[in-house]
Amino acid sequence: MSMFREHWIGGLSSYSVFFILSLVVTISVSISYGLSFDWNPTISMNPVEIIGCFVVALLFGLFPDVDIKSRSQKVFYSVLFVLNCSLILIFQMYLESALLGLFAMLPILSKHRGWTHSKITMILLPSLFLVIPLYAEYSGYGIGWEELPAIFDSLVEYENLPETFHSGIAFYVAGLIGYASHLYLDGILFRSRKSQRRKTRAN
Repeated sequence: MSMFREHWIGGLSSYSVFFILSLVVTISVSISYGLSFDWNPTISMNPVEIIGCFVVALLFGLFPDVDIKSRSQKVFYSVLFVLNCSLILIFQMYLESALLGLFAMLPILSKHRGWTHSKITMILLPSLFLVIPLYAEYSGYGIGWEELPAIFDSLVEYENLPETFHSGIAFYVAGLIGYASHLYLDGILFRSRKSQRRKTRAN
């Protein structure tokens, strides 16, 4: 089995296990305590968002290998190309498009199994799903220094912040699990038996 296939299957299967277990817990607690089914922010009950989370888990299971010529790299840069064209031609978000293009260059500039295979990146990169909703909600303030107090006041309002973060938590968890599955299969997160056998054969 190729590593590409291992990684996309690993991302999907890992998230599938998490989703099923979390769904069972959510339904059980909701029935037992009379809560609504959306009390658990780690999964979504929206069918479109559920599909989106599985796609995110798959893509993040492939992402670390974008730093080398691979099928994972082709998949990711194809997705980024479509996204960048959409930002420019449809949404006319030129700054966001430029930042996306700048970010897309970074893996190519690093060595294989560099920062893309880091545990810190595994935690930080999916946080884009938490930051982007905040940016979308508060970007109307502008970027001048005089607007910073108003932004801060809005961020510390307890009523607004949980709702803003809630929309991104499920995607963050999906990305984290997908990423972790890749590092596990590569023997970086924990020493999997397969990675130990691979290392033994290499020696």
